[in-house]
Formats: sequence, C-alpha cells, structure tokens
Amino acid sequence: MSQLLSERLREAEVLETKSAGGLQVFGLRWEVGGTAPPYRTLDEALAAGTLEVTEVTEEGAVPRLKVANRGDAAVFLMAGEQLVGAKQNRILNTSLLVPANSELAIPVSCVEAGRWGYASPKFGSGGTMSHGKLRKMLSQQTHDSYDAEGYPSSRQGEVWQEIDRKLGSMGTVSPSAALQETYEQHRARLQELLDSLGVSDRCHGAAFAAGERVLGADLFDRPETLAKLWTKVARAYAIDALEQPEAAAPPAGAGASLPAERVKEWLRSAADAPLQSYKSPGLGYDVRIRGAAVVGGSLVVEDRPVHAELFGA
Repeated sequence: MSQLLSERLREAEVLETKSAGGLQVFGLRWEVGGTAPPYRTLDEALAAGTLEVTEVTEEGAVPRLKVANRGDAAVFLMAGEQLVGAKQNRILNTSLLVPANSELAIPVSCVEAGRWGYASPKFGSGGTMSHGKLRKMLSQQTHDSYDAEGYPSSRQGEVWQEIDRKLGSMGTVSPSAALQETYEQHRARLQELLDSLGVSDRCHGAAFAAGERVLGADLFDRPETLAKLWTKVARAYAIDALEQPEAAAPPAGAGASLPAERVKEWLRSAADAPLQSYKSPGLGYDVRIRGAAVVGGSLVVEDRPVHAELFGA
C-alpha cells in the first residue's frame, strides 16, 4: 500500500500555474488506479439530508463527534474541514471515508475555545477548513498520535495556541475565539484573491507556493472532488497569504516565481519519504508521510488514494 502511494506521487504531473497576492497555485494530475466505492462529499451529504453530525452524547466530548450516514453511498470527510454548531466548532483531524448506512465516531479538534454550549442540536458545514499552518500542525500531530496510540488525535492546547495566534495576526474579533470568524471577517479580501486563482477541470489536485517555498498540496482520486472542494482548499492557503505584508504581495497576474520543476521535485521527495500505514477509523488505511522536505498523509481505500495532503516540512 505504501509502495503504491509512492509510485502515484512519483508519476504525478505538474500542469499550469497562476499567481496572485503572493500565492502561486499549480494544477496537478496523477493516475490513481484501483477502485474506490462511490462517495459524496460532506457538503453534498449534509445538503441531501443523508448525513447527521452531532456530539457523541448530550454532554459532548471535545475530541470526538458522531457521524450517522443514512445514505447508500460512502461520505468523504476531508482533513481540516470545519463543522460549525452544536457545543463548539470542530475540525476533522484526518481524512475519512464513512461507510454507507453506518454510524461512526470521528476524531476532531476544537476551533472555538470560548464556547461550550449548544448553538444547535446538529453540526452544519462552515464552508471552510483549518488554515494552511494549522492543517500542517494537525498532520504532524495525528502522525505522532498514530505512533503512540494507534488513533489520530491532536494536541488540543497547541491547536488553541495556533488559533489565538491566527486571530491576533488577522485582527479578528471573536468573543468565543472561533476560527470561523477569521474567514467571515475577511470574506471580501479572500474572494478577491480567489477570483485570480484556479486550476483546470483536468486536474486531480493543486499545489500552493509562496516565494521560493512550496507550502502544500492536495490530490484527490477524481477531478470532480477537487472541483467540489476547491474553494475550501484554496481559501485555507489564501487566508495565510493575507497575513503577509501588502508590500510583499505581487499584483494579480504577476509572473510566477517558482518553476514547475521545483514542485515536481518536491512531489518526488514525498514519494521517497518514509511511509507508515495505519487502519483508518473509517474505510481503508491512513498512510502517513514524514520526510526531510515534506509531511502529510493519504487515505487509501481498496488500493486507491482517495486523498493525499502534503505540506512543506
């Protein structure tokens, strides 16, 4: 399984690039092979009324939520996606595929430290995910937790510290210290940046870079999944780009500063990095990656990488 993922990453293609606001995006393609079951995304299943996300009990527990999938297709939950409501907002620690017609306890982290009381009986989608820096932190922490206890937990105190830093750096005012408020209060600036970025519908994924450094990449098993999750993924990196001084950000359409070959080399470094497989809480296996230049993980189901998230080390 690890060998399969390495081969897929090594053969990944780097396609067109766009640049805006100090952020550069590269379209990615790869041959995934295998046959994964059909699935819906989190937002699709919530909209269809076939997925219900609640606290694990009436009292709740910070690091766990309960997912009930009443649909006849699996549901893909992407690492970092944000769920809002119930007793406090949470983000998903790792990517999962929830089986059809099943219930599952899922590992999450709190991103709203100042609230512990019901805002709603069920969770909804915030349309957002943890920002790039927090996604990388969670990827590292879940790897450590898999090694120590065989389960993808986070270090909650460090997560709260990063959210406090993010809120402060963005000038976000939130009485409950909610990460979601950063996205809400910078909605217009984010949309302006995203309007200048994008990848073609041929792409399975995208890599993001700033200056001479690759920040991270997401690859999915099918282009349509990227299309459905593009706004969430792109905003997660764009919200970090907005932290940079305005003077350091080149105008929209400015020339790309990082050649595609550098991204290709970085993907090859991920292919060559040590990989370790763990049984996912849902379907398939969580393959964790940790190398000199990259950290991350991939959800592999029936010999098919459904999602890979990679971050510059």
